[in-house]
Amino acid sequence: MKKLLLVAFLLSILVSDIFSQACIPEWTQPGSGVYPDTVINLPATEVNTPYDFTVQFKVPKTDSSVIVTGVDVDHVELTGIAGLDAIPSSVPFTYTCNPSSCSFKGDSVGCVKIQGTPTTVGLYPLTIEAKVFISSFIFQEVDFSGYYIEVKNSTGIPSVNKNKFDVSQNSPNPVYSTTSILVNLLSPATIEVKVFNVVGNKIFNTTVSGRPGINTITLDASKFSSGIYFYTVGDGNHSLTKTLVVEKR
Repeated sequence: MKKLLLVAFLLSILVSDIFSQACIPEWTQPGSGVYPDTVINLPATEVNTPYDFTVQFKVPKTDSSVIVTGVDVDHVELTGIAGLDAIPSSVPFTYTCNPSSCSFKGDSVGCVKIQGTPTTVGLYPLTIEAKVFISSFIFQEVDFSGYYIEVKNSTGIPSVNKNKFDVSQNSPNPVYSTTSILVNLLSPATIEVKVFNVVGNKIFNTTVSGRPGINTITLDASKFSSGIYFYTVGDGNHSLTKTLVVEKR
């Protein structure tokens, strides 16, 4: 019995350690910034579905507006993400950083992983709280609002609005091999589908001839690595972006 308890305890530690593993910085964009920004925003999720998303960024070398324009940034400290604890959840929402101290030197790359399992439909705003240091002791507290996590009902059935250009959530999602996207057109058009990774690099692009009504686009994701992607579907005059999750079995 004692051996079984010991094994269970060690397994619980291992599972906890795996779940809380830090993200890997993957910034490949020119200059500094954050991806996704508040325009693209964080991907939506569904009730009772584990959420796991990584925000990528590069800290600027010089301060552009927070304290004194043109002054070198010593480091930035992430002090909190307000609003995470307000999301009803079975597994509380938390964040982890790489570096684990959540302290990022000027002109360096980093990432923050957000995890949790929501239980209630809603739109939950988040505010990123940070300190920008221009020396080891001179800093300015700053808040970045505009981010949110949308929690939707788990229906499993993609839908589109037949009265306008519209794009469904891909199904299935997560995807292991192929997935389908529904696109509604009001008139004939060339449909363009683009897929981007989390740092904004385009990894796939295709075009198909679309007809009025609902068109089904089949996307082969079997060659994509496991992770979160964004797909943009457009008809030349409109475009919509949604989130695609790839999981390898």
